[in-house]
Amino acid sequence: MVRTVEFGRGLAALAVAMFHANASARHFGGPTWNWARFGDRGVDFFFVLSGFIIVVAHRADLGRPGAAWRYLLKRAIRLLPALWLVVLAWALVRATAGVPPDAMTVLRSLLPWPSLAPTLPIVVWTLRHEVIFYLLVLLAIAAPRTGAAVCGLWVAAAVVQIGAAIGGRPATGIASLVLSSYTLDFAMGAGVAQAFARGQIRPGRAPLAVAVAALGIVLWAEAHWQIVRPGPGPSLPPDYLSIAAACWTPVLGLVFAGVLWGLVAIEPLVRVPRWAVLLGAASYAVYLVHTPVNALAQRLAAHLPAASLAVGAGHLLLVGSGVATGVALHLMFERPVTRWLRAMLPAAAAQEAQADGALASIGTPRQGGRDRTWSGSR
Repeated sequence: MVRTVEFGRGLAALAVAMFHANASARHFGGPTWNWARFGDRGVDFFFVLSGFIIVVAHRADLGRPGAAWRYLLKRAIRLLPALWLVVLAWALVRATAGVPPDAMTVLRSLLPWPSLAPTLPIVVWTLRHEVIFYLLVLLAIAAPRTGAAVCGLWVAAAVVQIGAAIGGRPATGIASLVLSSYTLDFAMGAGVAQAFARGQIRPGRAPLAVAVAALGIVLWAEAHWQIVRPGPGPSLPPDYLSIAAACWTPVLGLVFAGVLWGLVAIEPLVRVPRWAVLLGAASYAVYLVHTPVNALAQRLAAHLPAASLAVGAGHLLLVGSGVATGVALHLMFERPVTRWLRAMLPAAAAQEAQADGALASIGTPRQGGRDRTWSGSR
């Protein structure tokens, strides 16, 4: 397990929670800070991290069609239980409050297939991209040559879509989602994963320092040039078509890939505290639950003294309650349920171990480069 990468996941979740707290400030009388609007860039980091984690966790499965079913089950176990709990609980709360969501919104959120329609909670839109990436990795496991070709075409088509957006004629509708620049985030994370597995990332502090400096420059440029990527709203889809979305997203993805490289490089040189690893492990739960908690905590924040709101007490309340709820959800539901469901797959695990032994007996390594371990927690 790369603990620094786990901590990076936690930081990404915190950034998104801070973004939503800042965006909600008008509802509880707090200030809106320009710097906090960059928190939604945590989504870009999440996608890069997903590309890395999934490829590292399942690199040994590539080219082994027998591992496809187990991979699919593990992805479903990781993605769906916490999602279903949050979606259904939030739908029930809203129904009790007299604003029930329509059935299709709930269904689209429980099973996040490609769509441009709103989700519940709003952050579930990102899981549509995750699911597409998961399915491409599944294809690479079940049919390596076909999977590699399709993944290459997917990346190439995303690059073509950028050119089409610049020319004012991008693909629209569902195609805009499938071919969005977020595709390149996953590809960049997967590229770092390949370098990691081959032992090409050398320990050192310089890569992270350079990447963080580059991130600061990119965010400064974004503010200076007033580059805006409109986010999804209650009835608005994410922005996939603007030049800002098409061109700036891969710039952010490249910088975050550098940050990821730096986190991997620094891992042997630092000690990551247990609370930081826990935050990373709970990042998915935090990400899912923080917006419903945000909506409820706004009512409490509105009663705080104006002086405390002015210095960020309301923001702290919203972020803190969202993170605390997410960590509790992870410890009391997500982690035990995931372990229990994965324990229901002993036959698949035995078959996988037998296949690994067969590969080892003919001298085929499970991973190229240095021996690495990974928690597979994503």
